[in-house]
Formats: sequence, C-alpha cells, structure tokens
Amino acid sequence: MVSILASVFLLGILIFFHELGHFLAAKAVGVTPKIFSIGYGKGRWKITRGRTTYQITAFPLGGFVQFYGDDITEAPENIQKGDFFSVGPWRRILIAFGGPAFSVTLGVFVLGMLIALGWQPVSNTVEIAENTEAYEAGLRTGDSIMAVNGIKTDSYEKVALEVAFAPEDKLLLATQRGDMEVDLLPRKTGSIRTIPGMVPLASAHFLIAAADMSFPALQKGLADWKGKRAEWTAGIKQGDRIVSANGLPVSRVEDLRGILQSGKKSTESFMPLVNEGYVLLEIQRKNSHFAPDTSNLYLAMAPVKSVKVIHLKNIRDLQTGAVIPERSISALDGAIFSRIYVNNKNYNNFNDLAAAIGNSKEQTLRIGTVQYTATVELADKKMIGMSFQEGFIPRPANLPRDPVSLVSRSFNETWFAAKSTLLGLYRIIEGKLSFNQSVSGPVKIMAVAAKSVESGWDTYWYLLAQISIVLGIMNLLPIPVLDGGHIIFYLVEAVYKPLSPRIIGATVRAGMAVLLTFGVYVIGKDIYDVFVRGVLF
Repeated sequence: MVSILASVFLLGILIFFHELGHFLAAKAVGVTPKIFSIGYGKGRWKITRGRTTYQITAFPLGGFVQFYGDDITEAPENIQKGDFFSVGPWRRILIAFGGPAFSVTLGVFVLGMLIALGWQPVSNTVEIAENTEAYEAGLRTGDSIMAVNGIKTDSYEKVALEVAFAPEDKLLLATQRGDMEVDLLPRKTGSIRTIPGMVPLASAHFLIAAADMSFPALQKGLADWKGKRAEWTAGIKQGDRIVSANGLPVSRVEDLRGILQSGKKSTESFMPLVNEGYVLLEIQRKNSHFAPDTSNLYLAMAPVKSVKVIHLKNIRDLQTGAVIPERSISALDGAIFSRIYVNNKNYNNFNDLAAAIGNSKEQTLRIGTVQYTATVELADKKMIGMSFQEGFIPRPANLPRDPVSLVSRSFNETWFAAKSTLLGLYRIIEGKLSFNQSVSGPVKIMAVAAKSVESGWDTYWYLLAQISIVLGIMNLLPIPVLDGGHIIFYLVEAVYKPLSPRIIGATVRAGMAVLLTFGVYVIGKDIYDVFVRGVLF
C-alpha cells in the first residue's frame, strides 16, 4: 500500500508543480487562469475560487492550465483584460516557460535536500576483473576514475554516462595513478557502450525478498543469546539483511547455504537449539534511509530437509558483457522464475521450468528482456523458507556537503540529468539506442516509483528529482503541442510577425496527432511490460 501511495504521490507532485509554474507565471503577467486541472477530461472533484476552477479528473495521468481568451481565432475587439491574448508574446513566452522552469526547480530543490541530509552518489572507485580489456589497459581494483576524455567524473554514474556516449572506440581515463587508454565494448544497435571488466567497487550483500510463514520455525520462549531474545518469524520484513548465521559472518547467499548444509557454528554460539539443527540468524534492519540501523535482531529457524532449486553459475549479460553473481532460484522466487524464458517460452510452474531447463553445461536464458548465458544445475538444498535478493552495495562517494558544495552539487546533478536526457534522445534519433527500452510513460514511472521505495526513501526522492528535471527538459522540445512549440510560435511573433491561425492550427493538430499516437503506444507498451511481462526496464 505504501508503494502504491508513493507512486501516486510522485506522479501527482510532478504534474502539480509543472502546472503550478504555468499558473503562477500567468498570474504574474496579468493573465487569468480558467481551469487548473490534474488530469485530462471532465473534473471529478472540483472547486471554484474567483474566476478559476481547480479540478482533479478520474484519470490524473497529466494536467493542464486553461486560460480565458486563449482561442487564437478570437476577434481582437472581443479580447478582454486578463485574457491570454491580451498580453504580448514575451509575456506568453514566460507563461509557457513557467511549467518547465518549475519542474527543473523542483528537481534542484529535492536534490539539494537529499545532499544536505547526507545522500551520496556511487563512488568513482572501480573493481576490475582479471583478463579483461580494462585489466589489460592497466586498470586495477581500487582505482578511481577522475575524468573520461577530459570530462570530470566524481561519481560512477558520470563515468558510466561518458563511457556510454563516447564518440570514439577508445577512451582516455584519468585515474589517481595516471592516464590510461582503454578499448570500449563495440556499440551495438539499440545499446550503450561499457568497459568490459569494470564495475563500481562494492561489497556483497543479500536481502530477504520474501518469507514463507508455513515453513517450520522455532516457537516463542527461546533462551537469550548475546543478551537478545530470538524473535518470532513475524518479525521478518522484506529488505532485512542477514549478517551472520550461527555466529558466523555471511555476505553472500552461498555463505548461508554453506552453513545450512554443513551445520557449522561459531565457538561462542552456545544456544542449545543450534545443536538440534536450528539456524540462528542475526538480522540487520535498515530503519534509517542513509545508514543501516546498528541494533540487530536475532531469529532462530529450522531448515526444511530439502527443496529443489535451479542454480545458475557463470552468469553473463550478453548485451553488456557484465558478469552477474551466481544465484539459486526456488519455487519461492515466483517473481524471478516466471520471467525466465527458455527457447522463448516461460513457465508459471517451477517444476515445469526445472524440467525445461534440465542440467546443462551452458545455456542461454532470457530473464525479462535481458539475454544471459549461464551454467545451469538442478540441486536439492536445505532452506529456511526465505528467498533473497542478492547483489552488491556500491561504495558511496565522499563528496563535500558544506553550503557552497551543496549548491554546486545540486546544479551539477541537475546538469547530469539534463545531459543524460539530451544524449539519450540524440542516440535514439541516431538509432543507436533502443526506443522501446529507453522511453517510459506514466504507467511505468509509477511502477518504478513504487519499486524504488523498497530501496529506501532516498532512492525514491532522487528518482522524483530526476524525473522532474527530465519532464521540464522534454517539455521544452520544439514540438507544437508542448511548451517548447508554443514558445517558438510566440518567439516568431515577437521578432517577426504573428503566424496565421491556420498555420498554427494545422501544426498543433499535427503535433497533437503525433503526441497522442506516441502516448497511446508508450502507455500500451508500459502496461504490457509491467502487468504482463513483469519488467520495469
């Protein structure tokens, strides 16, 4: 429920601030708004104050501000004070520019608040796999990429951007050890470039993705262990992180599996029930959005005898060449195994999927929209009724947060979002970036927003800031229906003469037809991706 409300709020706040920019700019230049609407169509909830009606429609996937006297064909003698065309073109340009300006301002403000609260981007320090192009060029784990082709990169996101859109097949990387020339992965149609063998420096982790409450678990009334009473299974939450099992540290799912299979325990693990086959887990819960909570809870569970799993090793993304950590998938992982395609067919039943995959030395699989090669093994494993989300926690950067740096970093992050958008748009037009994989509409934005809450509210607010900035930039494109198109009309009028209503009407209708077609396609694609294929990217 929280995720759903968060996604609705994100879309609503983006629309509200954008339209508020138009609304306030109009008020400032002497134009009276007629309708302030969240959503298109007839207002379901509305209230009138003065000459302006404020409304929310049944389908609030957009918004608009309508002004009195905004019909360009209206005879001049009928134009009244406060009408849209009662003011000159420069003032109308300010009205059109107000929406994008407010969208970008919202993004800058949210970024500034995040930075002030301690948010940091991913560090530009990298991890390098041996026997790869990056390793052969001289890069080593622990190197920090300070610049790419002379452009400063103080975070891994900026490194990835400059690498992805580099015009040449070679890069000049400036590291703290000196300059190095590195070959790029050859560009494929519909893809971006990467440096094979290079990933951000990170520590392994795995989080609890789901817990099956029907699995055997230890009842209440356990003896204290390390001064903590072991919690009942109702205390498990999605996103909890297991940091030790039977007193032994774990950082990967494989570490936990090894303890489950072997029954190992630390010498200080004196809890009697551990000797009876129970597993004592130390769980860290992230209550703060910027640092993990230091108070851990303890949980004792009894593993079931065995569960069939599909174990994937040597996983490699065929598009980017990235190596993915090995993982096991069980019947608990419905969100994953239902998205696995074998020979372009997927299975909702885990046993059917296991039979289709079989044991194979190496096999090509598709998970969602991404193609992987992996070594596949079927095995029986002891489990504790949980499924995990395994991955890596990238090392955060350590950029300054003093008042001057806060302002400069906010604007740098804004420029980063703008640059990413414009470069991505250019590559789509070039045909070197996939339109389907790069463009999202309101449905997918809401789905991504709901998903981002699971990673923490800092991720959610950063997403909101980025989308708000992108919304402002995209609305400035010189397309007749968008704000940028209106600005072009009024600019021509200001420096030359007004375009005829016939020309403006024809271009607006053409632009509207293109935009509606585009909108229907994108929304349909989003619905199919989110609700049928179950993928967000």
